[in-house]
Amino acid sequence: MKAPVSPVKVACIQMDIIDGNIDANLQKAEKLIREACAAGAGLIVLPETFNSGFFMDCREQAYQAAEPVPGGKSSQLLISLAREYSVYICASLLERSGSDIFNAGILAGPDGYIGKCRKLHPCEDEVYYVEPGDLGIPVFHTPIGRIGLCVCLDAYYPEVFRILALQGVDIVCCMFNSSDVKETRHLPDPFHTLVTTLCMANAVSNHIFTVCCDRVGRGHDTMHGSKFAGQSAIISPWGGPLSGIASDEEETILYADIDLSDARKKNYHPANSRLAVRRTDVYSADLGYDPKKYPRQ
Repeated sequence: MKAPVSPVKVACIQMDIIDGNIDANLQKAEKLIREACAAGAGLIVLPETFNSGFFMDCREQAYQAAEPVPGGKSSQLLISLAREYSVYICASLLERSGSDIFNAGILAGPDGYIGKCRKLHPCEDEVYYVEPGDLGIPVFHTPIGRIGLCVCLDAYYPEVFRILALQGVDIVCCMFNSSDVKETRHLPDPFHTLVTTLCMANAVSNHIFTVCCDRVGRGHDTMHGSKFAGQSAIISPWGGPLSGIASDEEETILYADIDLSDARKKNYHPANSRLAVRRTDVYSADLGYDPKKYPRQ
């Protein structure tokens, strides 16, 4: 099967995850990935910890759910499907590396494993079990364009998107396991989460495509029975959802046909290019980020 080039159909898989049941989640993910491939998708994004959920009450549970990346069975499934269909697939999962656990975003393509990021900012109880990421903020150059990965809480830090944009990223694939916060955060209709808004804002601030891929459904154990927010979206460099915004209740696959290189057309007006007219006399041009500190993936 011929490998895709841009324009490409992006698929955002909003799925219900059964906490702790890796085999069942992998079976569902495989089914949905095959469905997306049958629809012509060339870039497929799954939610955060797509294979396990994040249900842990102790480090032992987190360690048992974690796998080597890319050697574990969950990574190998994604790699195998990416090879079979000549597509690009990204997802997040708990990575076991020696004695450490990371929340890793993985990217696989037609030629197999491409690389990974590690979540920089563990969230809430995750800080007790998961190490802060140590691989920096990489951009992966592929035939369809330049792809960046962003895992959950990292999207709350605009520095992450800006550093990716300054490295020439075309699309940032954001993977979430976001709870429904409509009531607790007093969100107006129709919003059940802030993450869709974050992805929209950072898309237009950096003139890049973003994908907001969130989990849907409810936690399946007694300790974490909260509702997840859904409301996934595929977002243009102008900040608008190309696919519409998904339901907060249902599993679905969103699609959008896009040319990722459109994100590079930033000088559409000399006085209104977000990156070109930054006041670097006032603040640091590169936010102090040094990619030489981090290994190439």
